Order: sequence, then C-alpha cells, then structure tokens
Amino acid sequence: MTASSEMFVNEGIFGVSDDAPVPMETVRWSNGLAAPMDHGAWILTGINTGHVRVEAHCYDPAPPVEATGWEEIVEISVRSTTGDLRINSDYEIAPDALPVLNPQGPGWYRMRVHASGRSINLDGVSDEPVEDYLITVWPQEPTESVVIRTSKMIDEALLANADTTSEETISHATPESKDAAERDRRADARARLLRSLQDD
Repeated sequence: MTASSEMFVNEGIFGVSDDAPVPMETVRWSNGLAAPMDHGAWILTGINTGHVRVEAHCYDPAPPVEATGWEEIVEISVRSTTGDLRINSDYEIAPDALPVLNPQGPGWYRMRVHASGRSINLDGVSDEPVEDYLITVWPQEPTESVVIRTSKMIDEALLANADTTSEETISHATPESKDAAERDRRADARARLLRSLQDD
C-alpha cells in the first residue's frame, strides 16, 4: 500500500505511533532523524513549524533501498502495541491519505525513513513544503539502527549523542559501497567534523 500527503508539523517533529500514550521517557534521539521509543517513533524535521510532504509505503518483505533523490536515509525498529501504527502530528492525528503502517497487527516492524530538504529552512517556519519524507515499513524482528545515507545533521546528532549511541549500537551502511575505503572515508569525514565543531 502506498499513499502521500501534505502535513502540518509543529516543534520540529511528527510521529509514527499507535493510539496509545507516547513513552517520551524512552525516546532515543541518537541519529537526529528517526527517534525510536519503546513503541512508536518520532521523525525530526528541519523546520520548526509548517507543512512537509510525506509519502508512506507498507511492504512484506523488505524492499530494496531506493537512494536516488534522497539526502538522508536511516532504518530503525519500531514496535506497534495496538495494531494501529500511523503517521501523525498534534494537528492531524492521522492524515486521511496516509495508510495504517502495520497491516499485520501489533508487533515489531522495520521502518526506513528517507528525507530531503531538512537543511533548507532549519528551525524556521515554512508555509509551503520544502521538505520531503518517504516512510517505508515492513514486518521484522528488532535489530540495530542503521544509517544508510548520512548528512551533516545526522553526523552532528551522532556526535552529540555519542554516549547513548554505544548502547543503541548504530551501524552505518551505504547502498553504493561497504568496503574498507568507504569506511575510512567516513571515519576521516567524521574526525574533520568533530574538529570543526570543537573549533566553533
């Protein structure tokens, strides 16, 4: 099932959750894009307030990674407790065009979050959508979070949350390459970013 919608967000987040109390005390912000909780998750937008475009897909089994046109991609595990996992915000509990994301009922799912445009109007207000999100979900037992396509925003979040990411065991992958040269390049880029943040 596939659907898309324009959605209003406030305070820089929208949710993927059941109709159940949100367990905010369990949120893990580590990658700065998709923040899982004991059940459900938050998606962090670049803007503070305004509209974003969201597309959602349900699959079984997992689809191949579609990286073309996306600036950031992460995967997390998300748990549904009531079997009504939906994209929502404080203003639109469940946009009509967006589907229930767990057609197989309560349990564990894998969620791949694609994003573009988060750096265009950082912490700003946007009447017209400048950010796009693609949420894909499929049934899968919980496993470690994965950064598939990183960005400066994701790298900064990982550095800022370094103490907690060791507990969460975030791994990194790219759809293009997983070889030693790519790992070295990323390690070098991360070291340069850390030095530049310390100089600020």
